[in-house]
Amino acid sequence: MGMAHIIRLVRRVRYWLGARRHAADLAAELEDHRARLQAALEADGVPAADARARSRRAMGNVTLAREDARHVWIASAVDRVWADVRYGGRALRRDPSFAVTALLTLTLGIFTTTTVLTIVDAELWKPLPFRDPEQLVAAVGRKPGPTGVSELISIPDFRDWQAQAALAEYAADRGFFRRVLRRGIAESVMVRPVSTNYFTVLRHVPRLGRGFDPAADAGAAVAVLSDRGWNRLLNADPHPIGRVLNLDGTDFTVVGVDAGHHSRLGDEPDVFVPLDHAAPAFGDRFARTVNVIGRLRPGVTASQAQAELQAIAARIAQLYPDDHAGHRVELTSMDLLYLGYSWRPLLFFLAAAAVVLALSCLNVAGLLLARALRRQREFAIRGALGGGRAALARQLIVEGALLAVPGATAAALLAGWTVRIVGTQLPEDYISRGAPLALDGRIVAAVAAIAAITTILLSLAPLFFAHRLDLNVTLSQGARSGTSPRHVRARNGLLVAQLTLTLVLVTAAGLFVQSFMRLVAAPLGFEPDGRLSVRVTLSGSRYAGDAPVRTFAADLLERVRAIPGVEHAAIDSSSPLDSGPIVRLAAGDAPRPQPGTEQTAILRAVSPEYFGTLGIGLAAGRAFTPEDRDGAPRVAIVNEYLASRLFPGGNAVGQRLDLVPGARAPWTRRPGIVLIVGVVPNIKDVGINEVEFGNLYLPFAQAPAPGLEVLAHTSIPAGPVVDAIRRAVAQVDPVLPVTRVQTLDARVAAALKADRFNLMLIGSFAAAGIVLAAVGIYGAMACAVRERTREFGVRLALGQPPRSLIRSTLWQSARLGLAGAALGLGLVFVIARLLGNALYLVRGEHNGILYGVTTTDPRSLAAAAAALVAIATVAGIFPAREATRVDPLIALRQE
Repeated sequence: MGMAHIIRLVRRVRYWLGARRHAADLAAELEDHRARLQAALEADGVPAADARARSRRAMGNVTLAREDARHVWIASAVDRVWADVRYGGRALRRDPSFAVTALLTLTLGIFTTTTVLTIVDAELWKPLPFRDPEQLVAAVGRKPGPTGVSELISIPDFRDWQAQAALAEYAADRGFFRRVLRRGIAESVMVRPVSTNYFTVLRHVPRLGRGFDPAADAGAAVAVLSDRGWNRLLNADPHPIGRVLNLDGTDFTVVGVDAGHHSRLGDEPDVFVPLDHAAPAFGDRFARTVNVIGRLRPGVTASQAQAELQAIAARIAQLYPDDHAGHRVELTSMDLLYLGYSWRPLLFFLAAAAVVLALSCLNVAGLLLARALRRQREFAIRGALGGGRAALARQLIVEGALLAVPGATAAALLAGWTVRIVGTQLPEDYISRGAPLALDGRIVAAVAAIAAITTILLSLAPLFFAHRLDLNVTLSQGARSGTSPRHVRARNGLLVAQLTLTLVLVTAAGLFVQSFMRLVAAPLGFEPDGRLSVRVTLSGSRYAGDAPVRTFAADLLERVRAIPGVEHAAIDSSSPLDSGPIVRLAAGDAPRPQPGTEQTAILRAVSPEYFGTLGIGLAAGRAFTPEDRDGAPRVAIVNEYLASRLFPGGNAVGQRLDLVPGARAPWTRRPGIVLIVGVVPNIKDVGINEVEFGNLYLPFAQAPAPGLEVLAHTSIPAGPVVDAIRRAVAQVDPVLPVTRVQTLDARVAAALKADRFNLMLIGSFAAAGIVLAAVGIYGAMACAVRERTREFGVRLALGQPPRSLIRSTLWQSARLGLAGAALGLGLVFVIARLLGNALYLVRGEHNGILYGVTTTDPRSLAAAAAALVAIATVAGIFPAREATRVDPLIALRQE
């Protein structure tokens, strides 16, 4: 486009913005010119009246001159569209009930989809907040065996990768560790040890200071604060560089503040520190303790880097066959590393939101069709006056835009507000990297696209019928309806489609209701009432060995038992619904399985009072006793699930277990033979909606865990007991902080929070679908009653009782409900077949969202179908009552 065209366009826009002023100026100029002509004629002796008439004839068609002048400055197409906008606005103002209903319906559908799309986008599709994120990969170890369970990487292997890899640069982190920050009152902080090139690989420059220097900071006592740590520990001090943090007795100098980006990568630590070169795992190839990420060199593909890494791993396996036999490594997208277990539920709810949008579109399409049928006379007159099909299409599109644009705008504003609220209400760990949630430009663009598509499709739907009108017939009908069977079939088809989709949502809501009720009633395997947990992490050189941990635990337990109101107390490494480290084991007298195929179990170190404190009874054998101490024969207790897996059909008590080395935490790496002395019932380990896990319990005295918790069964409110336990911890070690306090009732409630959120979400979708379907049925039946006004008047005049008319109208709406229910049931079975087990919890996964109910549950399907037919019938009651109020004289007078 040349500069002249740009200037012309700018002038036209300026003229259009001031069109009224320019029109007035043009009218004044034309009138001035005519007045001058009249004055000249009068000066020649022509009478004033004749001079005025002759001047007007000389000027010609002034209105046409004005239009020609306007078209010079404003394109005729723009002028026509603007006229259509004004006409469409007046038409919507004349029909406010239609306008408000259609606007709210569109807003509801677009708002719902936009809100869920924002969450899904933030979790699954939004690029990682680093430079060139497509170059980032994650290195995942695979254990021996056919299942290829993922595992971490040993630090020596990682260092060899760094030294030998040419196609990618690798960095590592060692997860999270609790450390004690000493500054007056001891505080617990979350520390993440990372390799010194960690920030370099991520191509992330800290907000303040610098990252780690690979050459100078290897093993040094330096630290980089996260955004959370900067705010929590230093109150967002604008000059944090050089500040000293004492962690477990070691002074770390702050060299940078890495604020802002790790909130998108799961849990955020308080402090980043370099990997500890003095740690035992630094030189232990068997201790697989680090996560490894990598950045591909420019021009290198993931498959090329994978081949290089496999070659390096093969060379390492040749040098260290005992540690690496059967182990392998693979590269995957870094997006998948932070994907978590939420992708299936998120996509499911996005599909449900899309169904709500589809219902909104169908509802608005029905409203537009009904309105178009009421406007047949108008369309006929426009056609008789020369308005072609293109002009009618333009008018319909403009009217649709007057609905869709405000609807999309309102939906975007509501979605932005709702997303901020939802971000604060999402259950913990519901999404891994999506928080904090915010509506961004890409989502707004998606809303605009949805609005545009909705506008075009819905606005042109009535044109399919309108352009088939017989003008003579329509005009001759006068005020009577000209609705044809084709129109009725189209309207009923839209309604049946609405009801079909609504049944899918109602069925889903019924399934979630049943699932939640079964979750609430599911046996936990322990008693949460009156139980509380207080966690303390023993860190630092003072607790480097087992003896100090045993002494601390014994001393603390004795003090807790003496607290008034404490009926039972115990020490453990973890308790129900809090998981624990995974160990591999095999039956001691059975042939050793292939490496990587051994049975796994959640390991817990517990004191003898553990089972009594939680109300867990014995199924067989005995509980632990004080005699099961360090130096005594090693013993263990297993749960019923593990006993059945290891010794099917036999008695597990008295059997031997062989613990396989390979667990991550040092206190769990105690391989060897243990004797099973008891069997206990299964408990919920990770979540209530969870598959059964094997549980292995070891005496705390034989496997002391530095990360321990105190369990207390109290007969009084928890508050005073917690304060007393805090004082007891301070009496044993004044510098140790309490890192977490939680009642088990609260833990159970937290375990149900995600399922409660799912139920609320799908329930809101189903409620929206029901409202939309009810509005559609009501509008269609009301339209049908208006179309049959003359028929009803004749039937009433001939003596048909009003009750018969009501039954006829209700049966018409009930038939629509039955058709929608039948098609909806078929669609549910198709969807169930396509989903398979995607909604259920299966072994090795943690993403089930249904519990104890199938997607084709007969009760849910029957209840949903019955509810849909009832809703359709009830929605037809008010139009049916209107049918009985028709005045026969008025109805017949329409002829």
